[in-house]
Amino acid sequence: MPLSQLIYTSTCTAELTPKISHEASYKSVQICEQLGLTGRVFANDITAFAMTEGPTEIVKRYYHAVSVDPLVETILLHVDRPIKKREFDDYYILLNSKERYDYGPTIGILTPETLERALPPHPSARLRIMIEAFKEDVLTATA
Repeated sequence: MPLSQLIYTSTCTAELTPKISHEASYKSVQICEQLGLTGRVFANDITAFAMTEGPTEIVKRYYHAVSVDPLVETILLHVDRPIKKREFDDYYILLNSKERYDYGPTIGILTPETLERALPPHPSARLRIMIEAFKEDVLTATA
């Protein structure tokens, strides 16, 4: 079964509160685990930077579902590439939010240190470049 990795950014609507952000993140983790998707999401209360990988058809359907979510205002696909093997072992979300809610071990607090620890030991050059390009957007304080 062919694998793909999608890397994209999204911006949420004004209706997205920190509480809803945490709830949506928890649901996203559950769905991705059920679908067999792996990856990382680094987000604040406005912007998300996502790397999702898995079977091509499933990962593309998941991306489409995110793109039509009413809480997503804009979404931009930066990378859609076939991969021979996954870079991530699991699906994990790190949030930089104005408020903190405990939704278990698959949703953490985003800091420069946790971002680095969440990356694979040897990320592909493309993955590293994309993370560097968008790191400041998601690490900056939420308005």
